[in-house]
Amino acid sequence: MIAQRCTGFAAACAVVASFAAGCSSSTSSTTSAPATTSATAEASASPTSTSAVCKSAQDLKNSLANLKVSNIRANGLSAVQDEVTKIQQQLQTLKTDAHGEFTPQIDALSSALSTLNTNLSAARANFNTGTAAALASSAASVVTAGKNLVTTVTNTC
Repeated sequence: MIAQRCTGFAAACAVVASFAAGCSSSTSSTTSAPATTSATAEASASPTSTSAVCKSAQDLKNSLANLKVSNIRANGLSAVQDEVTKIQQQLQTLKTDAHGEFTPQIDALSSALSTLNTNLSAARANFNTGTAAALASSAASVVTAGKNLVTTVTNTC
């Protein structure tokens, strides 16, 4: 039983790592709507708010990278939860600094974080290959949504 849990857990970690690896690539997959939002943000943001939102985006990017490398095997699911909490806090800061800009990307990351939290709870209640796979998939979605938000914001910096 324990061997099965460890195998499932290792598989989930491998899936998260492979999906999350895309976070550091330079390829961008934004649509025309985020580009329009970016242009609007660039035109309407004051220098002070732009620098604040740029710093918030960088902090968020760093936390997304930490989620990518959190050592689940050594620290358990609490390692993921700690990083998710940091990402949620930094998302709130970025949302405040953005003054209503980047709403589609902020909402996408918020939704992905909600799903990840649900899957973390399920994994804590009954860790198996199904909950591990759902956790890996939702972590990858957070990384993707976060990358999209950071890219959109940094294009205005």
